[in-house]
Parts: sequence; C-alpha cells; structure tokens
Amino acid sequence: MRTSSSSRLIGSLGLILVISMLIASCAPAATPTAAPAGNTPAPQSAVPITLPWMGPLTGPDGSDGQGAAKAGQLAVDLTNKAGGICGGRQLVFKAYDTKADPKEGANIATLIVNDQSIYAVMADYNSSVFLASKPIFNDAKLVAVSYYTSAPNITLDGLYSYRIYPSANNMAKFYIDLLNKQGVKKIAMIYENEDYGQALSKVTTDEATKVGMTVVDSEPVLKDQTDVSAPVAKIKAAGPEAIIAWTQYTVGSYFMKQSLDIGFKVPVYGHDGLFAPDFIKLAGPAAEGVFVPGSYDINSSDAVVSGFVKAFRDANGGADPNNPAGYVYDDATIIINALKATNCASREAVKQWLDANMVGKIFKGVTGNIAMDENRDRTFAAGMYQLMMVKDGKFVTAP
Repeated sequence: MRTSSSSRLIGSLGLILVISMLIASCAPAATPTAAPAGNTPAPQSAVPITLPWMGPLTGPDGSDGQGAAKAGQLAVDLTNKAGGICGGRQLVFKAYDTKADPKEGANIATLIVNDQSIYAVMADYNSSVFLASKPIFNDAKLVAVSYYTSAPNITLDGLYSYRIYPSANNMAKFYIDLLNKQGVKKIAMIYENEDYGQALSKVTTDEATKVGMTVVDSEPVLKDQTDVSAPVAKIKAAGPEAIIAWTQYTVGSYFMKQSLDIGFKVPVYGHDGLFAPDFIKLAGPAAEGVFVPGSYDINSSDAVVSGFVKAFRDANGGADPNNPAGYVYDDATIIINALKATNCASREAVKQWLDANMVGKIFKGVTGNIAMDENRDRTFAAGMYQLMMVKDGKFVTAP
C-alpha cells in the first residue's frame, strides 16, 4: 500500500544549496569502492529505480511508521533534486503498509522481489515482520536493510539481511548498567509478547542477574491491549524500585495511565518505541518523568543531524522528525550511496558494496557512527544512546 507522505519540493536557490550540502554530509566516511568486478553497469535510461520502504502505516504503530516513511521520501526527493542517480535516473519512493502483521509483511516481500526496478529494500519497523519476510528476500538475493528492529536474530542466517538499528542486547545492557550505577536492586518489566519483547525480556533478565539485580516481576502484554490493569497490579504488588517497559507507544501509554489511576509511581525506563509524540498525546500527564533512549537530539548542532532536521521540517510543514525517522534516513542514504557507487549495476553489486564499505567500516549518519560486524549487524559504540525524558509534555535530555 502507498503512503500519502509525499514531501514538498523545495523551491528557492538558497534551499537547493542547503540540500546539496546535506547530501554531501551524509556520505559514508569510508571511501566507496568501484562497482564490484564482474558486474556490468546497467544501461542508462529513463527507467526509474524504486526504493521501497516497509513498515506500519496503520494500526497501533501507524503514527510512528508514518513519520518514519516521510524520512525515506525525503532522502529520495533530495536525491532527485540533486540530479537523480546513475546517469540521471529518477528514484521512486514506495511505501508498503505491513500493518505490523508478519503475514502481510511476507506477502509484500513476495511482491517486492519480483519488481526488477528494486535493488534493495528498507525493512522493517517490527522484528516479527522482518523475520517473516527475511527468507523471501534472501532466497531472491535482494538486500534488506532493517531500520528499527531489535530482536537479536535479525541478521543471522541471512546473507542479504543487514541492520543499522542496535539490537535488543545493547539497549538492555544500557539500562541495566544505568540502573546498577544508581544502586537499583529490584526491577520489574512489562514487554510486548512478540519477538522483540520476548528477546528484550530475556536479555534484560540475564544482564540483571550478572550484576546481582533481581527481576521481581515480568508481565507480557499485547500490542493492541488497552486494559493492562492486571499487569499493573501485579507489578505494583511485587514492589520494584524501577520498571523497564519494552513496549511501543500505544500499549505503553495505557500502562502509564492505568498505573497513575491507582497511584503507582516508580521510575519507568522505556523502549525507544515510547520515544514518539503520540506517547505523550495518549498518556497525557501520566507520561511525565518517563525515560527513553534517544538515537539523536533534534536540537543537536552536529551538521548531519541539524541538516536532516531542517530538511525534514522544510518538507513537512515544520513538523519534527520522530525517532525512527533518523534511522530510515540513514538506511535510505546508505542504499543510495551503494546504488551510486555501483552505477545501479545489479542487486548483487549493492550487496558487494555494502560488504566492502559497511562491514568493519564507519558511516557517519543522523543516528551516529554506524559500523556493522561480520554478521552485518550494527555494533555497539559509546554514545549510541542518549537518555531522554518527558518533562512538561516534551522530550528533553535527561539530567
């Protein structure tokens, strides 16, 4: 399904200059290699290249997905504005609504692999959806670069699967290290009962045990669950000093509101799925004080970040990019760099370029320095997360 998130074209010469500078600032730090040997560049023609994006545009994660898709559209629009790709060919952005449903994701993947105008795909927001579509992409030898999945096994057993989002292990370690330094001894968890939530629950428990911390309760919830009063009551009875919420913004907002309803208030450290404007809208006053791990600060003075934020606002009526938007923009930029460097030679050329220029190398993106290990997975780096919190109805850097 298509999204309606087409960006506004930027008209003035001054803004065109800004766009050119922005694209240049997003190039990988490593020197791109030439098209891999044995690949003949595709004949240049008026036939466009399609850059597809997969994620939720409707359902419980729909608002987050819509913001993410706009970043993919932005990257394509900027590239076309700068003259296109591979001899002036235009890029076409196409968004597919997975509805956060693994079956829908598999169906879309089957459609995508048969489209010969596609050389790589940005997928996905949901771990369970990516895992369902991964075998289809790998069998077709089509690169899929994941922008927001956290399950540990995303890139395993799939030579054409890449990820620029940190795995669940990193986020769990970040929080346990933080809470351990604060002297917290008893924690509780609430987690979405699907691939990423289950994985985060297990990793968090393992990391907590290593430092002598006790998980006094761990409650599974459903993505679309609206009544979480029972899990709230159980966690309250367990008496934790802090709660880690491995959920997206919809069910997370119900958890916070229903906790407030019974006067239950302890520090809550959320998945970055809570780092979304809709979390504050839905939870209202109950969102105050909730901590989330941010990937980038929209107020940063860093040239790559500030350039992206300005371009996003210009293209979307002044609206700020959300957390996944930064990852999608990095995802799109990496794929576009691969297409340019290989002159759109083939799907296999894109994979070979990624292996040569992303694995063991550093790409400076909106979400920081991105490097992939031998499994094509993003490696941990200092400063990967910055702690944010909700204060006075806004996300701010935590003190």
